[in-house]
Amino acid sequence: MMVTIVCMKWGTAFTASHVNALYAGVLRNMEEPFDFVCLTDDRRGLASSILARHIPNLGLPEQAWRRGCWPKIGVFAPGLFPPGDVVLFLDLDVMVQRSLAPLIGLLRERRHFVIQREWNPDLWSLLPNNFRPDRGAQSSVFGFHAGNVDGIYHDFVSKADAIIAQFKNDQSYLTQAARQKSYWPTGFCVSFKRSCTKYFPINLLLPRIKQPRNAKIIVFHGKPRPWDTMVEKGQRWGSKRRFGVGPVPWIKQYFNQADAMLASLANAADNFEAGAHASTANAGAERASSPSYSHG
Repeated sequence: MMVTIVCMKWGTAFTASHVNALYAGVLRNMEEPFDFVCLTDDRRGLASSILARHIPNLGLPEQAWRRGCWPKIGVFAPGLFPPGDVVLFLDLDVMVQRSLAPLIGLLRERRHFVIQREWNPDLWSLLPNNFRPDRGAQSSVFGFHAGNVDGIYHDFVSKADAIIAQFKNDQSYLTQAARQKSYWPTGFCVSFKRSCTKYFPINLLLPRIKQPRNAKIIVFHGKPRPWDTMVEKGQRWGSKRRFGVGPVPWIKQYFNQADAMLASLANAADNFEAGAHASTANAGAERASSPSYSHG
């Protein structure tokens, strides 16, 4: 079974640079061959090794493209990926910082829809995870086997207007629509807001933004997004009650590594192409200068 990592980009909220940075993060943390697919309405600027495909047509009204992340349901479109392949969906504002092998292995083992469990408010963190209320799914990171969840797509397309009116967003719909689902193990994916930032005024007393090193993926939901923290010294980022001041070194390093990796890949591709052209030219010159052995 092949593996496909998929993301989505539409409109102007995210750029090709955000897709490329995610791709670099996946490259650093995958241990087997994979395809990286971006479902998008604009492929310009994407790294050459990213497979760009059109977002499947869900017949969405215009306002559904601006709220609720409803275009994500297109990832379940039948035939989009080879049947049986493992598909891992990642939002563009996540950071992949450790091996994705445990997530891929879990999908192969469970063979059903696996998604992040929505995080509880901070006070609930004092209790073991099993005692916290189940708030449903959080759709920044989810996975499935292609062909096993076609029903979600068909259900949505058949009554899209009613579903959009009934549910707040895609993840509240997926909580109900996925007939068989489970959550990622606790700690696989962590919330940047809940795991790394502190409420005012504690954040002023303890300003350091600690990196959750054991997490496979860090999810930035709401404010801030990771690049929002890449500010000048003394500049504030985040929300009114949970914020930081100045750049976060380990986030900056993550994106610097992505830039360096993508530049290296681009240079390697250019060198390979130049070498291929040179080889073709040399071969042509050799054929032109070769002696003729025709019989006189």
